[in-house]
Amino acid sequence: LRKLAAAAEGGREEPGQLQEDRSELLAPSQADGAGLFYRGDEENGRRVQSVDHLRTFSAFALSSWLRTGVEVEDTETPEDPDDSDEMQEAKHEAGNRSLARRIAGWFEQSQSERDRRSTPGSRVLAAEVRRSFMEEKLLVDAAAVNMTRLVKVAPPPPRPDAPGHLAFLFLAMDGLDFEDVWDEFFAKSTVGSYSIYIHRGHEDPQGPLPLARWGAIEIDRVANGWCALVGVEVALLAAALQDPLNLQMVFVSHNTVPLKNFNYIYQQLLEHSPSTSKFCFADPAWHQLATPETIRNELRRHCVFRDFYRAINPRTLKHHQWVVLARDHAQIVVRRAREAMGIWSESWDVAAPDLGHMGEGCSDESVPSTALLQELHEMGRSTGNTWADLTRLGVEQQCLTYVLWRHCFSETELDHSEPITKELGIVRKHGKVSMLTDRDFDFFTSALKRELNGYPAVFDTLTMEYVVKLASEGFMFARKFKRSIQVDTKGTLMPLAEVLPAVWDSIDEQR
Repeated sequence: LRKLAAAAEGGREEPGQLQEDRSELLAPSQADGAGLFYRGDEENGRRVQSVDHLRTFSAFALSSWLRTGVEVEDTETPEDPDDSDEMQEAKHEAGNRSLARRIAGWFEQSQSERDRRSTPGSRVLAAEVRRSFMEEKLLVDAAAVNMTRLVKVAPPPPRPDAPGHLAFLFLAMDGLDFEDVWDEFFAKSTVGSYSIYIHRGHEDPQGPLPLARWGAIEIDRVANGWCALVGVEVALLAAALQDPLNLQMVFVSHNTVPLKNFNYIYQQLLEHSPSTSKFCFADPAWHQLATPETIRNELRRHCVFRDFYRAINPRTLKHHQWVVLARDHAQIVVRRAREAMGIWSESWDVAAPDLGHMGEGCSDESVPSTALLQELHEMGRSTGNTWADLTRLGVEQQCLTYVLWRHCFSETELDHSEPITKELGIVRKHGKVSMLTDRDFDFFTSALKRELNGYPAVFDTLTMEYVVKLASEGFMFARKFKRSIQVDTKGTLMPLAEVLPAVWDSIDEQR
């Protein structure tokens, strides 16, 4: 770190000169603290602690340097023996943050220098890869949207007192990973209070239709692919709108499970808020580029799921794709999907341009809200303020589906960070930091990304305590669980299907 700080100040050392010191820099910390910065006493040194991995490998390598157990020169204000513990800790943290800013500044300068030295041919190639990715995804979505024709919107319910339906819209490839859990869920439902629609992405599904015993309807397959799913969402919405009783429409993935029982979810969505939609919007990015944004979020342990769009167009917002739509809003999304795709794609085209191999985010993470905001604009009812417009539309900011993106639950009871020793071991296993300056390294398709597990996280085990905490929060659903997930109940491993029904009942009683 001393060498990095010197490079930051005077440019006296290049990254290559640090090669011989990397074995020392990557020595695992002996501190056990879970905070962003940890003050240790060994040899009166300063220790900096990390708890997780990064969105890009370059930023991960930098933060590994920042947060491993390495002695750092005392650059902060000397401690006054009369200071309180809180004041001494504040001074110490200020010194750590100052050093972190200097090193991050050096890193960004070195990135810019590498960009300057790169050949025009390499820059053109990177731009072509990004453009090819974007065009491919847009073509898939456009094909799917064009296949969907909402010929006739079903009339409203025949009686004002007719019970509305909660429509579950499943996006699957073939089957559902937790059909047994959903069987328990619908077995305890009220007959005639729900509808189920399923789109299967495989061209030739092998298994039987999931949830057929509960009246599931399979819609015709439309063009789809990873990061090209808004067309599937439109097709599912168009099918659900043919039933006049479907009033709230919930998007669900193949590896999602319910965290509350049916009656609880029905009451919250159909009885308490039938005319509002629920979106989980991302916080705005601080930087225009993904790399400095990642460094900033890592150093502060802030959520990596960030919105780069709104700085380009305030009517293009990033949100989680697992939204809940009221009937009127579902009609707008279907009707304006193509127009909204065009508006969003203009922001997508220029957002986080340093991602040379792909775009930042995907269509289903913005097109639905863009369609709603565009409707208000076209009707001449926009206030000029995006959030006031969302309120006027009846869109609520609610995160109803739990999914763990890196740092998004830091310093809460739902923090699920891995120990620093484990994550640094993974980095060393995949080549230490030798790829820090490798421009050809693709973190998003690498084995390193899969093993670090956090974009978002995939779970194969959970403790019973954590499951109860999840269900006790405002989430109605949770996703990214492996089919084989086991729940540790005081040393005994149990399948999720045997655990969740009891959790549902306990939460229902507590409310």
